[in-house]
Amino acid sequence: MNVYPYLGREFRCPCCKMKHRIPIKRVENKSGAIQQIGDFLSSVANPAKRRILLLADNITWEVAGKRCQRILERDFKPFPLIFFPRNGKRVSAKEEYLPEIFEKGRGVDYILTVGTGTITDLGKYTGDKLKTPVFSFPTAPSMNAYTSGVASLISKGLKVTLPVEPAIGVLVDTEIISEAPLDLIKAGFADSLAKVPANSDWKIASLITGEDFCLFPLKIVREIEEEYINQGDKLLRRDRNTIASLMEGLNIGGISMLIAGKSSPASGGEHLISHFLDMCIYTEGREIFAYHGIQVGIGVLIACLIYQRLREISEHEVKKLLSLRNIDYQEKFNTLKSRFFGSNRLLRTEFEKKIELMRKLREKLPYLWEQIKKEAFPMVCSFRKVKKYLIQADCPLTFREIGVNEELGYNAILLSRYIRGRITILDIADELGVLEEVAESFIKEE
Repeated sequence: MNVYPYLGREFRCPCCKMKHRIPIKRVENKSGAIQQIGDFLSSVANPAKRRILLLADNITWEVAGKRCQRILERDFKPFPLIFFPRNGKRVSAKEEYLPEIFEKGRGVDYILTVGTGTITDLGKYTGDKLKTPVFSFPTAPSMNAYTSGVASLISKGLKVTLPVEPAIGVLVDTEIISEAPLDLIKAGFADSLAKVPANSDWKIASLITGEDFCLFPLKIVREIEEEYINQGDKLLRRDRNTIASLMEGLNIGGISMLIAGKSSPASGGEHLISHFLDMCIYTEGREIFAYHGIQVGIGVLIACLIYQRLREISEHEVKKLLSLRNIDYQEKFNTLKSRFFGSNRLLRTEFEKKIELMRKLREKLPYLWEQIKKEAFPMVCSFRKVKKYLIQADCPLTFREIGVNEELGYNAILLSRYIRGRITILDIADELGVLEEVAESFIKEE
């Protein structure tokens, strides 16, 4: 099911029959692509507009930014803006970097991001606000944001995912991404595994809230994943064909979010666990535990374990467990404030959305349980299979491996569901009283 013919247009979905729109005009993934970056931009850009703000960080500038500037100078007027770490080892997607991008971005015709998730999201967010088209030149197959219509930023201590206009063009040089640090390649691989529990979470939410759901996003990513999902050893050897397939999978994963109009096809409860860990670190002013995708991989394992446990519960038991379960939501919120994130207006807003959704979930879950198990649960891989994939790619399997202690790991599983106002499998597990059991089991096996 080839998605590329749909780029740059609105189309009638072959699955849900609704209309979808993919604003991205061109995506290209080939060896030596950096040499054609000028031609690539010209094929999509307005020929009368030549001024480009080139965003990079201190690392990606050396990897590819410098060459991009030199090549673009033949036909364009690139103005580089290079970020260096502030209070840490790496540049991160903090809002403190935004004012300088806004200042330099006013008056340019395009923004070109040369980097990974941080630079890409900072560029997309700024481009969206300034109404300036963005091009993306990835330097690692580390995540799916290059083609997505969302940007993840740290705003006032909270990890937020904001809707933005996607890049209008994404150019990938497989030679460059194949030489990326192995941890970034592992991060992209682990992040790509999230699509299965994420789509199941989305299906559950659609049954409970009535929101739209479409199988097309899952179908298009599942086709390409067969070329890399069981090839982790080849990723470690930097096999270019396998890495190119991974990058293709990540880019299609980003496009799947555009089709859905939200991050749901690629981000469910497993992502909340990673976001929670990032927020804890940023609040304390310390370095991240691991790249986002690495943390997501651990979250995927936890999500699969939850689905495995919930399969054992019958419709009759759901009613009984809900009647016995009485959660003090205000106490949970107070714990989030006092122990982790402090007072935060955005956190309060998301929490209030969550509580309203939990009322709806508790009301409808008993009557929808069998349908949920029939339609959503089969999407999810087994815990054992996901663990095998992660082991093949030498990805961390436990919190301990990335420096997260037992207490924080336990709290990440139990409390991360409250940082976003949407339904995931974490919510169902906690409302039925089995999330603590799963958390204890996962932590104990570390």
